[in-house]
Amino acid sequence: MSPLKMLVGCLCMIVLLHLCIPDTYGQLKMPDKISAPKMPKVSAPKVSAPKLPADTAVKAKLIQRILSVFQFRKNARAKEQERVVAIINQILSDSLVVTSRDIQALNEQLSKAENQHFDSLKSMLEALAAEQQAAPPEKEPEPAKEPEPAPAPAPTQQESDLDALVNKMVPILQQNEDMAPAEKAKAEKLKQIREVYGRSSNRVDTLREDSVDILYTLKLTQKVNITGIQPLTMDAQSARYNYSALSSMGLLGCTINGRTGRLYRSFNMDSLHAVQAAHKAGCNVQLIISDNDSLNISALLQQPDVQLLLADTLASVLHELQGNGVIIYFRQVKQEQRAALSNFINTLSGHLRTYQANYSVNIVIPSFDRQQVYDLPAMNQAVSFFLVDFTQVNSKVAGPLTPLKGGSPALSISGTMSRYLYLSKDIPSSKYILMMPNYGAVWSKSLSGGPDVFKGYISYSDIMNKYADDSLMYDETEESALIEIKNSDGDVTGEIWFDDCTTLAPKYDYILDNGLGGLAIWTLGADDGYGDLWDELTYKFVTIDTVYQKSVPIVPETFWTRVMRELTAYKEMFQNPCSVKASDYEGDVYFKYAAWIFLILVILTAVLYILGVRNYGDDWKWKKLALIALIVLTCLLVITGAMAIFLNKQLPWLGISDEPGKCHSIPLNTILTILGGGFIIGLVSTRFLILPLLKRDEIP
Repeated sequence: MSPLKMLVGCLCMIVLLHLCIPDTYGQLKMPDKISAPKMPKVSAPKVSAPKLPADTAVKAKLIQRILSVFQFRKNARAKEQERVVAIINQILSDSLVVTSRDIQALNEQLSKAENQHFDSLKSMLEALAAEQQAAPPEKEPEPAKEPEPAPAPAPTQQESDLDALVNKMVPILQQNEDMAPAEKAKAEKLKQIREVYGRSSNRVDTLREDSVDILYTLKLTQKVNITGIQPLTMDAQSARYNYSALSSMGLLGCTINGRTGRLYRSFNMDSLHAVQAAHKAGCNVQLIISDNDSLNISALLQQPDVQLLLADTLASVLHELQGNGVIIYFRQVKQEQRAALSNFINTLSGHLRTYQANYSVNIVIPSFDRQQVYDLPAMNQAVSFFLVDFTQVNSKVAGPLTPLKGGSPALSISGTMSRYLYLSKDIPSSKYILMMPNYGAVWSKSLSGGPDVFKGYISYSDIMNKYADDSLMYDETEESALIEIKNSDGDVTGEIWFDDCTTLAPKYDYILDNGLGGLAIWTLGADDGYGDLWDELTYKFVTIDTVYQKSVPIVPETFWTRVMRELTAYKEMFQNPCSVKASDYEGDVYFKYAAWIFLILVILTAVLYILGVRNYGDDWKWKKLALIALIVLTCLLVITGAMAIFLNKQLPWLGISDEPGKCHSIPLNTILTILGGGFIIGLVSTRFLILPLLKRDEIP
């Protein structure tokens, strides 16, 4: 039987029991007096039964029904489930507190789109629990002098309210159950990606098929173009970026003089740690030319000779930066400059490619081009990607920066892309990149019903730091997260709309499902200290790619072949131990046995030397030879022992391991140098401090 049928059957049984139990309860008659058992010489006092609240029995049954639905549903995320059940118990299980109005209030809240999410349900219930704790306790009803039978309840309205509440809550918990397998798959994929990310770039794997070894390497690639916008102020945070998730990096830090064509840069090439790391990770580097001055932009667009001078300067900077292209981000272009803007983009692209054919030109376009300034077909041949800007507030009503759908269709992602794809049918969807922010929008709400006021932007890390304990809600239509800011009276005075990993997931799916060119993140570092956004980005867009190297016929391995393979592995260990796999060598066994043999020889030689010196003193003829043998054997013991420990495949925490996270990249020559230095110090100490004490005292 399916779980749904079982649930329906249980609910039907509960309803039948509910219809039967009140009638039976109403027919019972309680005695007028209750007497205690007779005791010798002691008379029992008369006790009156307390009067129950009128709707206690009804509420108790309603509460038991809803709790049974939640408590007996299997939830993969057990801790969160237990938390929700505990809150529901706290709010609803006390029949003297819960009223039908409480149930109706829950229904009203769950009817809102932003509350139809598991985390929103948790937040709402926690808020209700806090209100219940803060409310003064109700007075206990005074017991009546004469007992009265409990009146038969009339549960029609409350039954209806509770049924509606159950119908709303169960899908929300089911939604959370359905997420559990996806989260498990996500964790497994991220684990695999991290393992590949930690591998040496020179590592080659072998797949044996019949009589051929197929050599291949593993590398991380992106399903679409992922561009991270890097401001100069975030260079210190760049060490914590996940470069494997990026295809390119856009560098902010250049301004132009539209009248002269001069380019001003605010950075020193040697101090750009983010760019250096991006190059090392194989990312492209784009130079962003951003301008918000309409007069400056107008001056540039009106002078073709100045545009050529700017292109020459950009080519020089790109060469020095080892860059791959530019991103033009003009935010104050007038309608009458539509043709001039298209001509500038075509001129810039053509002139840059005379320096290097693979230089690209990309342009940021608004999510809603009200004045039709951007002529995309006219720029199509010159532009590699159109970055659709969702980083700016375009509405006068509080709401998200990147609504997936709903709200105003003209401002949503789906509405914007449908419009661009319809109006520019010759431009493939793969040339559009969504530029989305790593920050949220802060709005002020009027208590008197006045208009909403945009107050500014706030980074994701600041949201998590300042509002982590606030109730978080989700708008399922717009796929955005919402935090309400309340005053001391509980009135909503502001809202913060932003994206987290939960709301970004469907937007990333939209990019993949609709064949868009990719994503641009504005800006990197705004989520510093929180890796969940990087994890979601990696999970959705990064894939493990197998790169074929060559096929090698399998040749029977001779003794000398094994020796050379072993020596080659040792040579690599002297430079980069983590580039050697545990299966590339066999010396751990040989060195282990050799170390035991040398240990026994050292002990025997030391005993022989001590006995000879004590018995014969300095006149012992084998003294010098025994001392030399002891020194040589001790050196060999140290070397073989260190090699045995370093090569031991059972000790991944000290030496080589196939797991990148456990491999310690300490070159073998460094270890031997340290051991050799310690051995020499110990040898000198033994020679001049310990051995003189072992000699027999001379008799005069």
